[in-house]
Amino acid sequence: MNLTRKEFLFLSGKVAAGVTMGRSLSSLAMTGAAEDIRNLPVVRKIHEHIAREKEKHIVNVQADLRQPSVSSWNMGINEMAERMIDSFRALGCKEAELVPTDGLPGIWAYYDAGAPKTIVIYMMYDTQPWEKKRWSVDPLSATRMPKPPFPEVIIGRGAVNDKGPNRFFLNTCESILAVNSRLPVNLMFTCDGEEEQGSPHFHQVLDRYASRLKTANAELNVVPTQDAEGQVAMFLGVKGILEFELEASGARWGKGPQKQPIHSGAKAILDSPAWRLVDALRSMYDPLTNRILIDGFYDAIRPPNDEEEAMLGQLIRQSGSQLLEEQKKNARSWINGWSDAEAMRHFLFDTTVNINGIWSGYTGTGAATIVPEKATAKIDFRLVPNQDVSTQQKLVEEHLRKKGFGDLEYRPIGGGDEWSQTSVHEALVQSLLAVYRANHVEPAVWPRMPASTPEAQYTRKLGLPAVRGGMGHGGNEHVDDEYIVIEGTDKVAGIVQAEQSIVDLLFTYAQT
Repeated sequence: MNLTRKEFLFLSGKVAAGVTMGRSLSSLAMTGAAEDIRNLPVVRKIHEHIAREKEKHIVNVQADLRQPSVSSWNMGINEMAERMIDSFRALGCKEAELVPTDGLPGIWAYYDAGAPKTIVIYMMYDTQPWEKKRWSVDPLSATRMPKPPFPEVIIGRGAVNDKGPNRFFLNTCESILAVNSRLPVNLMFTCDGEEEQGSPHFHQVLDRYASRLKTANAELNVVPTQDAEGQVAMFLGVKGILEFELEASGARWGKGPQKQPIHSGAKAILDSPAWRLVDALRSMYDPLTNRILIDGFYDAIRPPNDEEEAMLGQLIRQSGSQLLEEQKKNARSWINGWSDAEAMRHFLFDTTVNINGIWSGYTGTGAATIVPEKATAKIDFRLVPNQDVSTQQKLVEEHLRKKGFGDLEYRPIGGGDEWSQTSVHEALVQSLLAVYRANHVEPAVWPRMPASTPEAQYTRKLGLPAVRGGMGHGGNEHVDDEYIVIEGTDKVAGIVQAEQSIVDLLFTYAQT
């Protein structure tokens, strides 16, 4: 990979308001900090302990996976929460408690190491449901088996999303304590039992401890981020999301079928709610220019800054760009005939409007010639800095009124995650970069991913830098035969190397 000097300086964190910082936290990633940490006698001993305890650590992972915790079924959530609380207490957390919400509970725990730095750890402990007949093994069996090219994986629901990684982190903390008697940083654990439902009540967990959480230095979500070839895409933020259903109906419109479908021959003399929905959707978007037509929708957007431009330049030069390549596998070309470089820019920095689903009338086999009485679409807008969900929602609703579509029913979906972004200069980001490089991985660093998460609750509400990442690999989250790698390859970390890298991250960050 070839970087310009400007890109090198930004991505190594060496641009810092003109201040010469020497061997300080802003230059750690480029000066081998993690390699230095790994040579400390205490860290070497912890690494050795993790290697010796490998089988025990695998059994710990399996035990958690065998406890169901499916939020959409409300299956095993409380039992899994109690398991986690017991684990936190076993680590020495003086506080570890269930946090009631208006939905399923969250968890708060605090480990006080008496250290100068505090990290907030995010964990989700709910999982997706499953259709057992589609799996090669029982989804709750946590079966160990080969999965080429990997000598051994664990297959089970929650293996990689996120119960397996949670246990990797807890295993690591146990090994640190077995050798060192205390952790190198204080930890505040904040755990969500409804992440797979869009985290509708997680803010109630964080709000309860907001004053204490604001005293922390950073938020961390440790998950394996290597792909099957060992490469890493590192995301420093997310896009926001505004999601809703839009429904046209004859009853509200006062035209067309009122209570039930009518024979399609009557279309000669009747209006159609389905066509009305199509007209409303078309009023919001121009496919020829790929532009949103809602007045003011682009006004709040902050143009890419120098740091983001540097990351974009790196991504264009890297053969990595895995996320863009994944999209290309399922598409023949980019919109508007864009080049890969142009597509990357729009992928990172554009706001979007999308139809997730649309339905009306008869959709079964064969014909049913009717004029439907209503039509519905699911819509999402992805938002970039500085678009806020509530502001953009008002613009959408005002657009519909001004265009004469005030009779359409607007139904919000979820709470609407806000956009979030953390600077590459942040100490925890630099520490994670150092750990990747100590493991001979050069990550593709993205300013944000095009998806959405509750990360803004940490960054924008609590003012914390947020980091997500880690060594290791897993796959098939949300689908059949979900897995996490236990025995890796020369490019992909297994459980031992993944847990050792967590040690390196905590000690590297503590020493900055």
